[in-house]
Amino acid sequence: MIFSGCMFCSDIMSVPCTPTNIEEITKIELSDGVYDDLRVTKNVTDELKVTVPQEWDWDTVLHAKFNGNTCAGNVNWKFDTVSHLIIKRKKTGDFKWITLEAHKVEKIADFNIKNIDITAAPNHMYQYAAVPIINGTEGFYFTCNVAVKSNSLMIADQDDVWNTHLSDNYLDNTSVVPQQTVTTMYDRYPTIVRNTEANYEEITVNAQFFPTNETGCQIMLDDDRRRMNYNNAAKQFLRNGKTKILKSVDGNLWLVYVTTPPSDTAVDDYRNRKITFSCTETGDVNSENDLYDAGLITAAREWWNR
Repeated sequence: MIFSGCMFCSDIMSVPCTPTNIEEITKIELSDGVYDDLRVTKNVTDELKVTVPQEWDWDTVLHAKFNGNTCAGNVNWKFDTVSHLIIKRKKTGDFKWITLEAHKVEKIADFNIKNIDITAAPNHMYQYAAVPIINGTEGFYFTCNVAVKSNSLMIADQDDVWNTHLSDNYLDNTSVVPQQTVTTMYDRYPTIVRNTEANYEEITVNAQFFPTNETGCQIMLDDDRRRMNYNNAAKQFLRNGKTKILKSVDGNLWLVYVTTPPSDTAVDDYRNRKITFSCTETGDVNSENDLYDAGLITAAREWWNR
C-alpha cells in the first residue's frame, strides 16, 4: 500500500518520511572517494545550492576545501607550528594595531580564548585579529569586524567594571597646559614660558549608582540595605587607587586617575544619591605602554609593534 507517495516499508538506504531526531554530531568521516569540498553548517533553513557558499559565518562549523591539506577551519595554520596566539585590535580605517593579549600554545585547548576588551570606545567600529606566531614571526591575520555600542556611562579598571544609565553624561572637562606669562620692562607684549610637555585633561563626573533586579531593568530603591551597600561599593571602587578607563556614551575615552574623592549627596530624597568626582588624565588610551602599565591589557612589551 502506498500513502502520500511513500511506502510503509524501508531499508537502511531509505530517506525517512518524517522528521528524524539526530543526536549531536561530533565526528565526520569521509572515505572511498575523491572530494573537492566539505562544508558543515548549523543553518538548516537556507536553500541548498549547487555552488558551495564560500563565506564563513557564525553558523559555519567547518569548511574543508582540500587544497593540498585537510584544514577545515577559517585559518590556515596548524597546531604543531604555532608557538603563541596573539589578539590585536584597531579602529576600522586605522593602521596601528594594539596588541591586547598573547597566549602560549601548548595544546589544542589553548586556542579556546575568551575575554572582554574594556579598552574599546563606544560607537566605533573595530577590527579584531587573531594572529599566530610561527617560528618567531607573525602568520596570517584572521580578522572580524565588531561594532562597539553603549548607552551608559562606564568606568573600569583591571579588576572591575561599573556602568550606569543614571548620569547627565556631561563629563565636563578642562585642558591643562601649564605655562606662565612673564611681563618684561621694555616689551609691549609678555613672554610665554612653558617649561613642560604636560598636556592633559581633567574631567568631572556626575552619576548615580543603584542596584537592579535580576533582569537588570528595574532599579531597586526600596531595599535600603542593598541600596546602601551598592552605593558604598561604587565609592570604594572609585577610591581604590587604580588607574581607570572612563567612557562616555558618545564615544569619548580617557585613561584616568580619580583625583577628587567622590562626594555623595542627596537629590530631593535621601535614597536618591548623586556621586560626583573628578578624574585627571594620566595616559594615552591608544598607547600599549600606558594601557599595560594600567593593567588593562596583558600582552607584554615583547609583543608590541611586531
